[in-house]
Amino acid sequence: MSEQKDYSKTVNLPNTNFQMKANLSQREPSFVKEWNETKLYEKLCVKNRDKEKFIFHDGPPYANAHIHIGTALNKVLKDFIIKYRSMSGNYVPFTPGWDCHGLPIEQLALKELNTDKNKVDKLVFRKQAANFARKFVEIQKSEFQRFGILADWDNPYLTLDPKYESSIVKVFGDLVKEGFIYRRKKPVYWCPTCETAMADAEVEYADHSSDSIFVKFKILSVPNILKAKESLLKNFSVLIWTTTPWTLPSNVALAFNEKLDYALVTYKMEDGRKENLVVAKALVENVKNKIKALDYKILMESKGIDFVNIKCQNPLLEYKQSQGIVAEFVSMEDGTGIVHIAPGHGPEDYQAGLEYGLEILSPINGKGLYTKEVTELENIYIFKANPIIIEKLEKEGKILAKFKMEHSYPHCWRCKKPIIFRATPQWFLSVDRNELREELLNSVKDVNWIPKYSENRINSMLHSRPDWCLSRQRLWGVPIPVFYCKECGEPLVNPEIINKIAILFGQKGSDSWFEMSEEELLANTNATCSVCQSSSFLKEEDILDVWFDSGVSYEAVLSSGNYKDLEFPADLYLEGSDQHRGWFQTSLIPSVALKGTAPYKNVLTNGFVVDGHGRKMSKSTCNGISSEELISKYGADIVRLWIASSDYKEDIRISDEIIKGLSDSYRKVRNTLRFLLGNLGDFRLDKSLTFENMQEIDTYALSKLQHLISVVSSSYESYEFHKAATAINNFCAVFLSGFYLDVLKDILYCNKKDSIERASAQSAMFIICSIIIRLVAPILSFTCEEAFKELKRIDPSLPESVFLSDFPVENSKFILQSEILNKWNKILDVRSELLSVYEKLRQEKVIGSNLEAALEITYGKKYLDFFSDKSLVSLVLGSWDIKLKQSNNEEDLVIKARKSEYKKCARCWKHIDNIVEDLCTRCSEAIK
Repeated sequence: MSEQKDYSKTVNLPNTNFQMKANLSQREPSFVKEWNETKLYEKLCVKNRDKEKFIFHDGPPYANAHIHIGTALNKVLKDFIIKYRSMSGNYVPFTPGWDCHGLPIEQLALKELNTDKNKVDKLVFRKQAANFARKFVEIQKSEFQRFGILADWDNPYLTLDPKYESSIVKVFGDLVKEGFIYRRKKPVYWCPTCETAMADAEVEYADHSSDSIFVKFKILSVPNILKAKESLLKNFSVLIWTTTPWTLPSNVALAFNEKLDYALVTYKMEDGRKENLVVAKALVENVKNKIKALDYKILMESKGIDFVNIKCQNPLLEYKQSQGIVAEFVSMEDGTGIVHIAPGHGPEDYQAGLEYGLEILSPINGKGLYTKEVTELENIYIFKANPIIIEKLEKEGKILAKFKMEHSYPHCWRCKKPIIFRATPQWFLSVDRNELREELLNSVKDVNWIPKYSENRINSMLHSRPDWCLSRQRLWGVPIPVFYCKECGEPLVNPEIINKIAILFGQKGSDSWFEMSEEELLANTNATCSVCQSSSFLKEEDILDVWFDSGVSYEAVLSSGNYKDLEFPADLYLEGSDQHRGWFQTSLIPSVALKGTAPYKNVLTNGFVVDGHGRKMSKSTCNGISSEELISKYGADIVRLWIASSDYKEDIRISDEIIKGLSDSYRKVRNTLRFLLGNLGDFRLDKSLTFENMQEIDTYALSKLQHLISVVSSSYESYEFHKAATAINNFCAVFLSGFYLDVLKDILYCNKKDSIERASAQSAMFIICSIIIRLVAPILSFTCEEAFKELKRIDPSLPESVFLSDFPVENSKFILQSEILNKWNKILDVRSELLSVYEKLRQEKVIGSNLEAALEITYGKKYLDFFSDKSLVSLVLGSWDIKLKQSNNEEDLVIKARKSEYKKCARCWKHIDNIVEDLCTRCSEAIK
C-alpha cells in the first residue's frame, strides 16, 4: 500500500504578525511612546477642528499622590467618550486638569519639610508646595498616559497657574459685587487636628463612641405665665440629654417644642431619693427607664411655649444662666424632649440663637483646646475634657444617667479624626441671596443627569445646604483678597481692589500677596476704612476653600479663552457620585450666581471601586489594588475592559478572579481579530468583491454586522459601555467564532486561493475586521491600534492610527431582506440542534470530528428554503455525507447521525464521495 502524501503545505494557512499572546504589559508602552512622538491627540484635533464641538470638561484630581484605581476608572471612562466622539466626527478638545492647592498637598509638603504650619516661612513653604504639586502632576500625567488616555497633556490646566489664580480672584470679586459674599461669626465644620474650617464635601461619616449623659439644669426663675406655680417649679430641674458634654460651657439656652406637652414629674429612684424633673410628656416613661427610676408621678402639665424665658442654672458653670426658648427641630424621638442649645457649636443652635438674640460662645481654640474663658478647663482638649466634666457633674449629683453611644459621627476626610462645629469669623457665600437657592434648584431641571436618580440627590443637597464657608486657616491656596482696618478691624471688601489683585495674580501669581506689603498691594487705590476713615490696613491671612478653586473652573478654563477652543457651558461633566456634594455643586453655585445657568448640559456619575466582596478599599483592611500593579500584571487593555464591562454607575467590584474572567473575554476578541487578520494575509484589496457579488453566507454576516454597529453606537451614545462590550464580545464569540468563521474554515484553508467563494469570504472578513477594530478601539485601545497596523498592511490608504479613522456607521445597503434573515435564523436553529447531536457522538467515541459524521435529516416545509441548497447545507452543517428527506409535516426536523462510511480526503479531511488518489474533487483542482 502506497504511503499517503503530506498535503499540509498546500493549504492556505493564516499569516499575520498579530500574535496570539498579547504581552500587553510589555507591548503597550511602545504605543504610548509612539502616540506622544507622533502627536496623535493634536492630529485628532486637526482632523475634526471644523466639525461640531463636544465640550468635555475634566474635573481636577489632587496632585498629591500616585493615581489609585478609582482615579483610573474615571479617566478611562472619559477616554472612552473622547475616542468615540472624536472617531464619530465631533471635535473634542480635552484639557486635563489638576487641583494643586489645598490641605492634602499642604500636609504632605509640610511633612517633607519636617515642620508645621505655625513655624514655617510662608513663602519658602509655598514654593515647596508648588514644587510638590508639579512633581505629582507629571507623575499622574505619565500614569494616565500609560492607560492609553488621549488628551492635551502638554497644556493642562493647573489651579496654581497665575492665569488660573487670576480667574479665582476675579470670580470672588464678581460675587462680592453682586452681594453674595459676607463675613460672620457662625459655627462651621472645624478639624482640630488640621486646624481649619471645612466644607461639607470634606466631611466623612464614620462610627464613633460618644459620652451620652442626662443632665439637670436647676430652675432659677419662671416666666409670668407660670408664676402661679413658681414655688413648685423652683424645686424642679429641666432634664436634657447630650452626646457632647464638652459643649456645656457654651450653653446659653434650653429649647422646647412650643406645641407639645411637658410634664413636671417626680421620679422615685432606687436609693429612695426623689428627682423633680421637667421632661416631655411623651418621653416620661422613656426617661424613667434611662435614669433607672422605680416609679414616677406627674404633678403638672404645660405646653412648651409656656417655658419661654424660664431661667435655669448652667450645671457646669453655676454663675451662668440658661434661658428657655422654643424651636421646631426639638423632637420626641429620644432623650427628654428638651435640647441644650450652644449657638457656637451647631447650625440649628446658631439659627435658634439668631432668632432669640443669644450670645454665640465658642471658648475653643483652633487646636480644640479650651481657652481662658473656661478657666477650669483651659488648655484641655475637648474630647479629653468629657470625662472631667462628667466626673464633676456626677459628684454634684447633676447627672442622672450616663453611657457610651455608638453612632455615625462626622470625621475629617483628610486626617480621619473626629471634627466639631466651632463658631469663628469666616467668609461665606450666601446661597439665599438674590433667590440663589431657588435658581440653583431650577437650573438643575435644565441639566440631563445620568443616572436619572442623581438629580434627586443633588436636589436634596441644594435644598438643605448651608451657606458656603469659603475661608480656610491654612497656607497653601489662593489668599482671600480682602484687608482689615488696623484701627477698628473693619473689613475692606472692594470689587475694584479685588479686580486689581486678580490682575496682579495673573502677572505674578498669588505668592505676590505674601511678597508685597499692604501699601504696595493697595497702591493707587485711595483705600480708606468706611467706618473710621483710616488708610492703614492688614492683609487677610486666610485662603479660599480649595473647592472654590476647582468650582470656578467653568470660568478659568471654559470661559477665559486661556485654553484652546473650550467654551461655556460644557456638554458633559463626568465624575464620581460623591461629587454631587463636591465639584458638581461647587461649580453650579458660582456659575448660576454670576451667569444665570449651570456650567454643564449633562452630568454623568460613576460609582466607587470596591473589592470582590463589595467592601470599600482602605489601608486598614489591606484590600487596596494599585493601578500600577494591575497594569504590570494584566496590561492596561484588560483594566480598560474591566471598566467597560462593568455597570460603572453603581459601585464596581474588582479582584484577581474578576480580572482573570475578563482576560478570557479579551482573548475571545483578540483571537477573533487574529483569525480574521491571519486569513486576510494573502488578500488583495483590488480583488475584493462587492456586496452584490458575495456569497449569501457572507452577505448574511455583513447584515448581522450592521445590527452590531447599531447596538454598539447607541450604547456609546448613552454611555452604557458595558452593553457595547457585551455586544462585541458576543458577536466575536458566538456569531463569528461559533458559527461564521467556523463554517468558513473549509473555504479559507482548502479552496483554491483565487476561488470565488474564498474571495467572497475574504472580502466580507476585511470589512468585518475593519469594523470590529474600530468599534472596540475606544475600549481596547492598544490591541486595536496593533490590529489596525496589520490591517494597514492590506490597505495602505488607511490613516496612521485607528483613532484617526471614522467610527463605523450602519450601512443600509448591507441589510438583507427579512425573508432572507428569517431563512438564516432557521439555518442557525438547525445547526444548533445538530451540534448537540455531534457532541453526543463524540462522547460515545463514535466520531472524533464533525467531518466524520453521516447525517440523515427529515425536514418539514418550514425548512425547505435551506435544505434545497445541498452545498450550503454541507457547508453550514459541516458534513459532506448527508441524506435529506422532506416530510409533509410543516415543523418536522429529525436528525439521525452515525459515522460516515465515505473515505477521508487527505487534504481537507472531509468524508465525501468520489475520493480519487486520497483527494476529493475540490482538493484535486486546488493543488493543480
